[in-house]
Amino acid sequence: MNNFDCLFAEKPVFEQAQFVKGIYPAAKGEKDVFVKNEGAESDKGSFVMPVHCRSLFVTKFEQKPAFLRTALCDIDPRTLKEGEGVACKWQEHLQYFEGEAEGECVDFLCAPTKMDQYLIIYTGSEDSFFIGENPVWLGHDTEDCWYTPAVAGDLNGGEGSFGNWEWSADQLYENLYEPLRNKYPEYISRTWIGKDQTNTYDMWQYTFEPKDYEQTLYLTACLHGPEIDGYYGLTQFLHQLTEEDGSHPGMHYVREKVRLIVVPVVNVYSAATNHERRNSAGVDLNRDWLAHSQAETINVLRQIHLFKDEIAAIIDFHGCRPTTAPLYYQFSMQSTNSNVCRKVANHIQQRLYDMGREKGEPILTDIPGKYNKSNLFLQGYCYNTFNIPTLVAEHNPGRWYEEHSAESLQWATECYGNLIIQHALAKLKTK
Repeated sequence: MNNFDCLFAEKPVFEQAQFVKGIYPAAKGEKDVFVKNEGAESDKGSFVMPVHCRSLFVTKFEQKPAFLRTALCDIDPRTLKEGEGVACKWQEHLQYFEGEAEGECVDFLCAPTKMDQYLIIYTGSEDSFFIGENPVWLGHDTEDCWYTPAVAGDLNGGEGSFGNWEWSADQLYENLYEPLRNKYPEYISRTWIGKDQTNTYDMWQYTFEPKDYEQTLYLTACLHGPEIDGYYGLTQFLHQLTEEDGSHPGMHYVREKVRLIVVPVVNVYSAATNHERRNSAGVDLNRDWLAHSQAETINVLRQIHLFKDEIAAIIDFHGCRPTTAPLYYQFSMQSTNSNVCRKVANHIQQRLYDMGREKGEPILTDIPGKYNKSNLFLQGYCYNTFNIPTLVAEHNPGRWYEEHSAESLQWATECYGNLIIQHALAKLKTK
């Protein structure tokens, strides 16, 4: 894992032989079938490419095609006879990125779900475009420094609990952050960064700063109020990091050489009231980065501005409700942390299989899920504005464990802790 990893090797697609004439979507209502029809080539061009599991394929268009639809199928459609059809999986979830201006480069991501499939791209023309392939290997380059924490209490507030999921941000600070800061004043400090949109609740930033640090990571959490196990997982990792004993090389490196600047709770209003997704003004804070209309967003952006030349990467910790996808990460494929994100996601996936939490063939669609470069989102805005690699990491507790349980918190700590450790070990930017 180093700064010279090949992150995005794109190649042009323009040879007429690679386009298929006559492939055309079936009638409306038959989305899982396409057929080879006579005369379809008169107004639509199509491209077919063999794709392989455990690789990510990114298609880049110089400008929006007039028509775009994609599919994955298990056989080469060029072998069909006229009038024959074959089942396929339409990739209708691959949308244009929200907020893209007309005429800008448009990308979409394809992740094959089986070992050997064919990617079909329908466009309104035969103009050239680019496809880049990124091989992905389960567990690659993470084993030596992977951190597996022990169970350390639940979030139900009883005896032996790590904390209480019903706490406000102020209670979280009072019970978990301030005692740690008072115990290690030479390592931990805090800064008031402003009031929330109601002008009622304080926002605090904690800095974990070794004496001889050589790089800086910026961490945020709780943009969305209900995603509780996520920001408590970050908190538990920070406790374990602060009191690490030197036995784990990755943890020890972060403790001794990496400055972590942390905003543990961005949506302080939600944490203090009903843990709803939006803030007091009804705004989704992870859709406010381009407009930065809310005090919470402005306060965080002000701090990122202050440290923008020093930050190696930004990681924004979330927690999603139970979904069919075990992993859900968003990041820019063109960012220098692309390999870090993929490798950690893959190792997490492998861990799930090893623990018996997931069964069957790994589904690459979930490793790492989709990414988004829109300026509405923190990861898009910070990468596009400051050129800082940025990751939005989603912990999915309800898929494997009871929410707020000790096991759920342990898993959040493992997932998020290793994202921090591996970003640090990648040394994306040092002094």
